[in-house]
Amino acid sequence: MRHGEVHNPKRVLYGRQPRFGLSEKGRREAMLAASKLKKKDIDRIFTSPLLRTRQTGAIIAGTVGVKPRISGLLVEVDTIFENIPLTYYHEKIQTVLYAEENIKKGQESISVIAARMQRFVKRIAKKYPGEKILVVSHGDPIMIFNAYSRNKEFTWNFKRKHYLKTGCFLTVKIRDNLYKWEDEESE
Repeated sequence: MRHGEVHNPKRVLYGRQPRFGLSEKGRREAMLAASKLKKKDIDRIFTSPLLRTRQTGAIIAGTVGVKPRISGLLVEVDTIFENIPLTYYHEKIQTVLYAEENIKKGQESISVIAARMQRFVKRIAKKYPGEKILVVSHGDPIMIFNAYSRNKEFTWNFKRKHYLKTGCFLTVKIRDNLYKWEDEESE
């Protein structure tokens, strides 16, 4: 699940910066997701350590009755572009965020993000077989893992076509290291 909408009045790329919590809309998104997730008999909740995911997880936990735990593997992309105006990011950076020239400057790469998300999923699948786990993370890490697990390349076109809206979730069923993805509307 992607966290709810973030309170970001300065409209900056906040990345891993602390103290970026949910907006009122984000709280409503989390409550709506909680009502849908209540029917799924969630056994465990894991969140990224960032405030927006912890708040989303706590709202859902209040409905489904499961205490969230934190995993650093679920954290937002480590970007070299934090704190720039979102308009500049969307116009100049977003399509080339993962370009080799940016990776050389310290931008976290798609392969590193995919590997840490894969480590998390494998650990959890091994430790809690058969359980229903809710993971609250961030858009790019979720969609990078989604692409990776489908043997697809995470490109700008993939991102535009498949990106997960705030407060929404996907379901992945894991069996014998195979992944079957479903969006929330198809269930």
